[in-house]
Amino acid sequence: MTRPGSRKLCEAPPAGRHVFACESMAPGAEAAPAARGVHPAAAAPRPAAPASAVGGVLRRITRDLRHRACVAAIVSGKGGVGKTNIAANLAIALAAAGRRVLLVDADMGLANVDLVLGRRPRGDLGHVLAGRAALGEIVQEGPAGIRWIPGASHMPAAARIGERRRDALLARLTDLETRHDFVLLDAPAGIGQGVLHLVRQADEVLLVTTPEPTAMMDAYALLKAAAAGGTDAIGRVRLIVNMVTHRRQAAEVHRRIAQTAARFLRLEVGLLGCVFCDGHVGRAVHRQEPVVLAFPHSQAAWCMERLAAGLADGRHPHAARFAFFPRVPMCLNGKQLDA
Repeated sequence: MTRPGSRKLCEAPPAGRHVFACESMAPGAEAAPAARGVHPAAAAPRPAAPASAVGGVLRRITRDLRHRACVAAIVSGKGGVGKTNIAANLAIALAAAGRRVLLVDADMGLANVDLVLGRRPRGDLGHVLAGRAALGEIVQEGPAGIRWIPGASHMPAAARIGERRRDALLARLTDLETRHDFVLLDAPAGIGQGVLHLVRQADEVLLVTTPEPTAMMDAYALLKAAAAGGTDAIGRVRLIVNMVTHRRQAAEVHRRIAQTAARFLRLEVGLLGCVFCDGHVGRAVHRQEPVVLAFPHSQAAWCMERLAAGLADGRHPHAARFAFFPRVPMCLNGKQLDA
């Protein structure tokens, strides 16, 4: 009970809560911060965030909300299934259909998109990460109007870049993303951590395999490794079956992989299409020309155009997410590239 003219005493606060002020106080009475259980420094208002920091955050949000490309990671469980050849020809077929395409050779160990395109790069991502070149200096014009970023085959075992250089690289990549309709990532073969990061963040995952049992088994192993962190973050997965003799063979490969993934991983795997065995592909590789340009009337070139038409159908479930590159840890071939 309180007497007239006296202040009401503060009740003991619940456990885990701080006391900031008494419920009521007599007129003119002042309570010292220490008496209220608050350190004087805690009672002072927090300083406002610098305007430059707030502006930087707003610029990043605005940049991420701009038009962004559909990002497709082209992956395979093992090498030798024609992944890079499909990536290069698919990029050209998309460009021929009027799409703005950026092809990124994301293999930091065995980059060879330049050999398929028949172009000698001025520089590559290895030079950018080492600080010897800017990203704009290595982005090159390719056949049919595509733009491409060469990978590197000389990446050091433990590559790291500073925070400022990393942020500048991410900002430039994001800017490139907003200037294209499609970004095709030719990922390294296998199930390295860098590949799994790309699979979990890309809008489209194009899994290349062949009818060989080893290729099919390794393709499923890649899906299993990616699904270990949950399947919600994985974009739409579609199969490309290379080196088939007829459509029924491609359908059977898809059926076996899709049923296994649905049963054990609860992951839906679609079929984008197939590429028939065609001797023109080998001849084009020896000439270091994409088959869609070297032999445009070949069966393989027709298959590439069909794949491009299926990819450009305009329905990409994850395309509403923020910009791709800031969401991906700078990790290629399992090499952490952060500060």
